[in-house]
Amino acid sequence: MHNDSRNKQSLSIVEQFKWVSCHRTLGSECYGSTCALCIQIAFKVVLKLNKIKRLSRLEAKPSTRLRSVFDRRFTREVHKIKEQMLKLLLLLPVLAQALDSSFASSSLLEGLTQLMLRPSTNQTTRCGQELLALHAAWQRHEAWALKAFDASGSGYANILMGDAHFLGSRVTCQAVNQLVLKYYTSKQQHLLDNLAPFGFDYRVVYVNATTRFKLRFLHTPTTLMHIGLCVPQSCERDELEQLLRQTLAVQPLEHQYMELQPQLVYTKKPQFVGRFLESRAFRLLITLLLLVLLLTLLSNVLPKGWSRVLDCFHVPSNWQRLSDSSKEIAVINGLRVVAAISLLIIHVTWYSVTSVNQTSGMLKSIANIWLHHPYMPSMLEVFFTISGFLTVSNFLSNRAQLQRLAEQPLSSNLVAYLKSLLQRYLRLVPMQIVLMLLVTVAISYYREVSLLHIHEPLDDYCAQSWWKNALLIQDLFNTDYLCANWTWSLACEMQFHVLAMLLLHLYVHRPKLVRRLVVGILVANLVYSLAFIISLGVQLRFENAYKELTEGFYFNPLVRLQTYAVGGIYAHAHVNGMRDGKTPLDLVLPGRLVKSLASAAVLWVIWQLQLEANDLNTHLIAIAIVIVRLAYSLITLHLILANFSTERCSFVIRWGTQLLQANCFQFLGKLTFTFYLIHPLLVMCFNYGFSYLLPSDFSLWSILSIAYTVICFAVSTVLTLFLEMPFNRLTHLLMSSLATQASNNKIK
Repeated sequence: MHNDSRNKQSLSIVEQFKWVSCHRTLGSECYGSTCALCIQIAFKVVLKLNKIKRLSRLEAKPSTRLRSVFDRRFTREVHKIKEQMLKLLLLLPVLAQALDSSFASSSLLEGLTQLMLRPSTNQTTRCGQELLALHAAWQRHEAWALKAFDASGSGYANILMGDAHFLGSRVTCQAVNQLVLKYYTSKQQHLLDNLAPFGFDYRVVYVNATTRFKLRFLHTPTTLMHIGLCVPQSCERDELEQLLRQTLAVQPLEHQYMELQPQLVYTKKPQFVGRFLESRAFRLLITLLLLVLLLTLLSNVLPKGWSRVLDCFHVPSNWQRLSDSSKEIAVINGLRVVAAISLLIIHVTWYSVTSVNQTSGMLKSIANIWLHHPYMPSMLEVFFTISGFLTVSNFLSNRAQLQRLAEQPLSSNLVAYLKSLLQRYLRLVPMQIVLMLLVTVAISYYREVSLLHIHEPLDDYCAQSWWKNALLIQDLFNTDYLCANWTWSLACEMQFHVLAMLLLHLYVHRPKLVRRLVVGILVANLVYSLAFIISLGVQLRFENAYKELTEGFYFNPLVRLQTYAVGGIYAHAHVNGMRDGKTPLDLVLPGRLVKSLASAAVLWVIWQLQLEANDLNTHLIAIAIVIVRLAYSLITLHLILANFSTERCSFVIRWGTQLLQANCFQFLGKLTFTFYLIHPLLVMCFNYGFSYLLPSDFSLWSILSIAYTVICFAVSTVLTLFLEMPFNRLTHLLMSSLATQASNNKIK
């Protein structure tokens, strides 16, 4: 009875170990059985030792008889112990190999092949049989099987800090079936010529692995683990995903340590399929490009002047217009180029993070740029300032138009007002439509061929919200689900133009009222910006600042109105003549002493923000944000005004204006509109084209920024020459035709 209870106890221990083995290993019953057998042998050894101990106690009693019987029993038990120990020693290498292959390996392909060894797994399919053949060849150390395992991603390194890419090697997977280096070397033929007896494909498995130890970032999408697999071609997508779900359900030891809960999202065979060729966006884009190409060819074949519409597509004349900047303010072109390149540097890291690279190194770079170098994101204010300055100065400089509007009643100016809005709308929308088509086609293409998961399906967003971009109202909606969400600033600019032209037409009849309104709008906007930032409770932590500032402040058109209004005020002062050369800033801060004190206060605020003790000072942060944006606007305007009177400027200002007036800046300045539209798309396309993540190295990203700048300006030159400039000339042709028709109607 006592022995039966002990046997039951040993069986319970064996069953418990089998359960642990099945859950800790990759699901192989043979490994669990080996471990259970070792435990059973060890337990028998313990029972035999206890029996010998009882016999020794029996021998120690002085009245014990039958010593010969005792000796025989003792010898027999010792012999049995030796047999059990020998069995245990023979099984230890098998157990060690089992533990080594089960616990140490994190290869998803190995787990997939070991899954096929289970009797419960369907092994009758061609995929299952070829996976079994792969496992057997791997056990025999055949070169083609080793290449398949080597080409597959393995190991989970740095996943807690954001890394999630274990893609293996696509080329090595090709080497399983092809002689990829046959033109390079004739050595080691045993490795190169050993090809698989059946076809292999490279697949990418996307897994959502959740754990409480993994960092979560609010401004980045859910990071999916990317695992490359080199599997037989016979494994269809549905069958492979079913096997992968079973494989991921059995957690290896490292999953238990980190409490990983992997769930398969989907798999993909990255290759060109061409489904996007059937999309409506692709057909529209090809139709547009063919139409432009046809008109361009006709304009260069037919004599100039044969058709005014065809003349708009004449390449030599467009190139001459692109190179001629005699009628423009030279400094403005230089400022546009500097601002555009600064925004590109920001977007190189920003769109790398939002598209593919959410590693801790890239997040550190993003936080460093936005928090410790806020002057770079603030370069966007340069465009709003220039736009406000040019809108007001061009309107007020047209004396004939002002006189004509003044002679008409205010109600009659409505037609002129609507024409000005139509002209501005037609200036912005055509390239916006081209960009939406390019974004849709490009992202659809990379959905097929990219190894990396597309976190932001911009092609779907364009199909759903294209009308918001077409109406230039996308800034009034959540930018997270917009097509080409970086174009929100164009919508702001269009809305500011609507307000500015309304005030300018009113200015013709009520100049004092409009001046007071503009000053009131500026003051109210400054107060609103300060109060709004303070109410958000912004801190110098990028995640907090991004969540609060981006959603409620950065894309807010009311906040951006501030620098646009400052540009308009300076334009009014410039056109009407500044008394004694005094700028609007001189009226607000008269005298050098007041300016020096204001400059010292600005420097003190910036210095205080560098101190870690003020990271949570919301009031100081709000003041700094408003001051930096105003400072950029004022510097931009003073450089523009210095273009007209350099003799009154200091040496630094004169040197800066001369640099911005360089010929290279004049040419590139004509490309900045297209450059601003296209460069985020090019950055994302390059990232989706990579087969691995780039390290967050400063020198590497500096070189990449230079390369992106050159490539983006080259692409912008082509788009500007063949699309933007012809569209602009067509707009001017349409508006002049409307004006001519209106004048003829008046004469009649």
